[in-house]
Amino acid sequence: MRKFIEKLFISLACLYNIYRVDSAIDFVLYFLVSIIISLAVDLISERKYRIVVYFVFMALCLYNDLFIFYLPLILYNMYIDLNTYTVLILPIIFTRFAINNLALSIISIYLAAMAKKYNMLLEENKIVRDELKEDTLTLEKYNRQLRIDREKNIHIAILTERNRIARQLHDSIGHAISSSILQVEALKIVSNDENFVEEFTILQNTLSSGMDDIRRSIHNLYNESLDLEREVERLCSGMPSIEVRLLYRIDHNLSYDLKFDILSVVKEAMTNCVKHSNATRLKISLIEHPKFYSIVIEDNGSKVPHDPMTTRGIGLSSMSEIARKYNGFLNYKFDNGFKVHLTLMKG
Repeated sequence: MRKFIEKLFISLACLYNIYRVDSAIDFVLYFLVSIIISLAVDLISERKYRIVVYFVFMALCLYNDLFIFYLPLILYNMYIDLNTYTVLILPIIFTRFAINNLALSIISIYLAAMAKKYNMLLEENKIVRDELKEDTLTLEKYNRQLRIDREKNIHIAILTERNRIARQLHDSIGHAISSSILQVEALKIVSNDENFVEEFTILQNTLSSGMDDIRRSIHNLYNESLDLEREVERLCSGMPSIEVRLLYRIDHNLSYDLKFDILSVVKEAMTNCVKHSNATRLKISLIEHPKFYSIVIEDNGSKVPHDPMTTRGIGLSSMSEIARKYNGFLNYKFDNGFKVHLTLMKG
């Protein structure tokens, strides 16, 4: 818009200058030719072709000196392309000198210089803005990863303490009950009363059964890390406004990191569904295959905050990183709802 206004001002000034020289001149032809050449320079993208157009206009000026009064209009574009070399063209003005035309030429070059400087500042501002946007996205991604790591570390600390307690219980209670069983066995041997022997046998069986129960409980307490199915079901129950269907076919024998990453993907997808979609139904499929795990999350929403195929949000970036972590891949599309398909390889 700025360029259009400035060139409009220059063209009207050129028209006024030639009118002052001789009002009887049929200057419409000169005006139209000059305007066409000026527009052609704006439309031509390659610099070498624009320079050819400049030479054509210079030839017209030498052929008919009335075109010199429209030279300021061409000088505007010429300075943007040739910078200070434009002053080499100014002597052609003196072939039909007019002080108004010279002043307008200088003003045209000045306006072109200011416009060029403005465009440079605008480009620098765009670069800085893009860098700030990139830094912001990187920082959000970093903060997000910090939150995930913090949650993971807190859970690991809880598990570590729980496992320590489990080991202590195993060592202390297990040792005490084992000693009691041995003592009962010794009493059975030294006892001569069959009634006492029978009672000791019942007591010994009870202690052995209790010992087995304690061992199983401590074993489960020691090995339990994260109940993925229960956590996903808890998340589903926390979305009363959306009908959630869960298909869970994954063996419980998963590493803690894998469970945590799968849960992170489900959380992110459900959060995006609540925040950015007007979906009423959500389907979550967690299926284990012989060589990989398949995670499919799809809704029936009719809108997304941006085009997911051209702009990757923070959530999709995190899912993509999780896919790379397990040598898998991520697919997503928007077609009658948003669908995310994540594949995580085994091994």
